Amino acid sequence: MNLSQTPLDNQYYWQMIKRRWLPGSIVFLIILTLGIVATTLKKNVYEAEARLKFKSNTVSSSLTEVGKALEGFSTIAEKGNFIDTETEVLRSVPLVKKTINDPKLQLKDREGKKLKVEDFLENLKVSSITATDILKISYASHNPEQAALTVNTLVKNYLDNNLIVNKAEAETARKFLEEQLPRAEDSLHKTEAKIRELKESNGFVDPDENTSSLIQGMRQLQADIAQARGEMANAESQADYIRKKLGLIAEQAVVSTTISQSPAVKETISKLQNAESELAIAKARFTGNSPNVVELQQQVDSLSKLLYRQTASVGAETARDLVQRNKTGVIQEELTTDLIQLEALKSGLQKQIDSLSRVEGDRRARIQKVPELEQKLSQLERQRASFQSTYDALWQKLQTIKIAEVQDPGNVRVISNADVPAQPVSSRAVGFLAAGSLALLSAAGVIYLLEISDRSIKTIDEAKQLYGYTSLGIIPSTDRIKLLALPELKDQDPSIPKLIVRDYPFLALGESYRMLQSNIRSLKTDRKVKTIVITSSGVQEGKSTVAANLAAAMAQVGNRVLLVDANLYDPIQDRIWNTYNDNGLSNVIADRLDPRMSINEVMPNLDLLTSGSLNPSPATLLDSQRMRMLIDYWSESYDFVIFDTPSLDLTADAPIMGRMADGVLLVVRPGLVERSQAKFTKEILEQSGLNMLGIVFNGVEPQFDSRSYYYNALEESPIMFSYNKLPGISPVENEELWDTISLMVIESKKDRLDANLNEDQLQSAPLNKLESMVFHLQQDLVDLSRVVKEQEEELLLQRQKVKKLQRRANVSNENEFYLENQLNQEQERKRMLDETLVGQRRNLQKRREMLFQYQQVLESRQNASFRV
Repeated sequence: MNLSQTPLDNQYYWQMIKRRWLPGSIVFLIILTLGIVATTLKKNVYEAEARLKFKSNTVSSSLTEVGKALEGFSTIAEKGNFIDTETEVLRSVPLVKKTINDPKLQLKDREGKKLKVEDFLENLKVSSITATDILKISYASHNPEQAALTVNTLVKNYLDNNLIVNKAEAETARKFLEEQLPRAEDSLHKTEAKIRELKESNGFVDPDENTSSLIQGMRQLQADIAQARGEMANAESQADYIRKKLGLIAEQAVVSTTISQSPAVKETISKLQNAESELAIAKARFTGNSPNVVELQQQVDSLSKLLYRQTASVGAETARDLVQRNKTGVIQEELTTDLIQLEALKSGLQKQIDSLSRVEGDRRARIQKVPELEQKLSQLERQRASFQSTYDALWQKLQTIKIAEVQDPGNVRVISNADVPAQPVSSRAVGFLAAGSLALLSAAGVIYLLEISDRSIKTIDEAKQLYGYTSLGIIPSTDRIKLLALPELKDQDPSIPKLIVRDYPFLALGESYRMLQSNIRSLKTDRKVKTIVITSSGVQEGKSTVAANLAAAMAQVGNRVLLVDANLYDPIQDRIWNTYNDNGLSNVIADRLDPRMSINEVMPNLDLLTSGSLNPSPATLLDSQRMRMLIDYWSESYDFVIFDTPSLDLTADAPIMGRMADGVLLVVRPGLVERSQAKFTKEILEQSGLNMLGIVFNGVEPQFDSRSYYYNALEESPIMFSYNKLPGISPVENEELWDTISLMVIESKKDRLDANLNEDQLQSAPLNKLESMVFHLQQDLVDLSRVVKEQEEELLLQRQKVKKLQRRANVSNENEFYLENQLNQEQERKRMLDETLVGQRRNLQKRREMLFQYQQVLESRQNASFRV
């Protein structure tokens, strides 16, 4: 049972009870009987009770608080409940033994031996009253005086033990405190010494004030550094400006200043400039070979060499370049001097910034150490406070313990002693009620365990949800009706399915099959459903029964139906219809026999093709081209063709047939199919890509469906038919009999339509019923004549089609294999139509003879009635 999918409603539980009522009832009766017997034989039990009240401020609790303050954690006693602790003390083995051995009690068991501790504890109850410090102590015994005396003795022993324990606790607590007090004082002194040493080593008097002064000094240093960096940036900016004006770098500026301050160099430069001016004027006036130009050129060269020698000692190549550029003047000298001063200022400012940065780093390091020192100091301060608190607590508790030692340390007093009980606590009525409740719970548990251990599909709703297909009908179980009570059925094999529709049309059960065939005919599908494969998940689900009765129901409403037993492993349709199985479907396919020679008419409008002889490879036969041709042929010859196939857990015959047929009908029997098997069936059907028409629920019991009113109607439906012969039955029974005969035009399942009712039966039938039979036979004759005519026309067209294919095969160059195959198929179809037409004509002749016989009897009876 999948609980996640179980509907939690009263209806579901009611169905569960109906399914498992028998084992549940057995368990209920057994438990109830045992409970009643045990309650009846049980003696009266008396219970005496005493009450104790406890105080919370005990010596042990004081000690616990001291231990908590000293150690910093809660002890087990502190975490536990004090009342629970005293409860266990009252139930302790030494206290119980002392009570059992008390001379006034001398408790014995049933055998006269000294009572065991375990037996005493079974009768003893110790419990606390909610939200109070009061304990109830009670003892149960068959002797009321003994019960009261036992409780009072136990309380007395407990009070004596409590007094001794509390005194011992007070003494132990005092010794403990006297040992711990010096230790706490020593820890306090050590912590104070550490605090003093930390302050002295780091120069801290007041950590807050020292930190403030360091931070203020740090801020002043940062301001001085910022000011120096600003001045340095200003000097750098001025120096850059002068360098751009001079086009010199700092080194070049120094060299230029040195040259400008040398008198010899200045004189040589002045002469060189004059000589170059005169040379330029001469070149403008004379040619290059002029004596004046040559002389001035030699003078310029001589002065240049002299200037290079004079400046070589100052700046070598740099000096010569500066002289060559000839830019030295008064303004240049001033700018150069300013540039040198600015460079010197920058150097001084950089040294000042470096010095201030080192001082700032030192102070920053001291400031960074302040949090660590403060943390250490805070930890030591907390330790000192903790040790101080511990010391104070120990000293106070020591004074308390000393006072408690000289007082009565008891923390419990008796509220009420146990009195002799007057009434027993056990009542037989309560015992009977408990036995009934236990029996009911046991029965419910057994039902529940059986339900969850059963993996089968239990309800119709569960099957619908699991399969997901449309429900086309519900067939109740034949066990709900008393078929075997009928005289003719007492000697029949109960394993052979019953033809309810044909043999018992008067039963309400037959309407289930008629509703099923009506639902199938009203299905809205893409193609017309004429060929139907009926299968199931497993065996014993009644698919053969459904197939036979569905075929009969379709035939009764005027449809031409063919029932084919395609179960070549375990066929049963021949036994259902009481016919031979020596020549059937396997012979028609394997031996290529004429199917019309193997088909038997088992009732009006219904033909049966049995399975035939067994074959080693049924799947090969059913998956053959011959089978496809037969299905096509039958679908045109009949209104419906129904195939009874094996279950899906045995073979793949059903999927093979399902792909050829128009649809597949799945038979499900609740309570028989397991969920795993159902899931496997659904996977097979989905993978095969079959056209699923829906589900038929067969053999449904009321416990598998919530519509119990339907099954109650089946039980209440009277059996209106008697199998006595006509002359000896009552008029009412005679009318009901001929109602059945007029619908089926048959007396029993063994008589075919061509087996006419004898003249005595026709003479005894009611005249209006006989007229109705003649009228229906006339209509059937008209319909059959129309069918024969249509088949003759179809056969004529098929013959023409075969002739055309023969001519194409003789003159065409197409694929010979394809044409030959197509020609063989059409010839086989023509042969089947020809043979079918012969059978239809024979059937038509039989109908005419039967109608003639009925008309003669009807005419003679009408004439006799007219004469009367």
